Amino acid sequence: MIIALLIWLFKKYAMPAISRYKGNRALKMIRNTVALAMFLASYFSASAQEQTVKYNVLHGSKVVGHMDLYQKRNGDNLYLRMISEVKMRFIFSIKVNCNEESTFSDGRLVSSHILRNVNGKEKANRQTTAVGDGYQTSAEGKNGTLSQKDISTNLMLLYTHEPADNSQVYSDNFQQFLKVKQTGNHVYRIDLPDGNYNYYSYTNGICSKVDIHHSLYTIQIQLA
Repeated sequence: MIIALLIWLFKKYAMPAISRYKGNRALKMIRNTVALAMFLASYFSASAQEQTVKYNVLHGSKVVGHMDLYQKRNGDNLYLRMISEVKMRFIFSIKVNCNEESTFSDGRLVSSHILRNVNGKEKANRQTTAVGDGYQTSAEGKNGTLSQKDISTNLMLLYTHEPADNSQVYSDNFQQFLKVKQTGNHVYRIDLPDGNYNYYSYTNGICSKVDIHHSLYTIQIQLA
């Protein structure tokens, strides 16, 4: 896009200047055109703060769902939204829709919300909100508190950057901190309080695959 813009501006303004004028006047016109193009390139680059990353959900080799991760940066503020839909069949059909949102400001979690429906019925509605020097939580209408002053990373944020070994990450679903353990080159394991566990794999700093090991099934989330 930027290259096309430079070519268009050069043809429209610089080339006529070269044809009509000589010497310093033509050079000045060319410099002005280039300066304008660089300003516009810088503006569009600074404004391009929205991104959507698409994932496929697989059970075995079959695609059973999709997940979109949308992120928007505005200065020191970051908004994340993850929408997923999975359809699987065991003894009976199951459809899971999940909508997750997180907002960070200056690297601190401001709020998060998880809404999960199974076969059209609400199964989880959980929120974490920064209040003063701590956080308030809500899970299916039951309120609680966290004494943690700052939450800098949650599970959703792990899709955007690689964690450090032995670090801690906040689970918006379980509303507690979980330990991150590196098990291989750019691969990390997180054990969940319910006995299940996930593996996060990274390519060029971005999460490219998540292996979800549940007591009843194993699924993979892979970059589309």
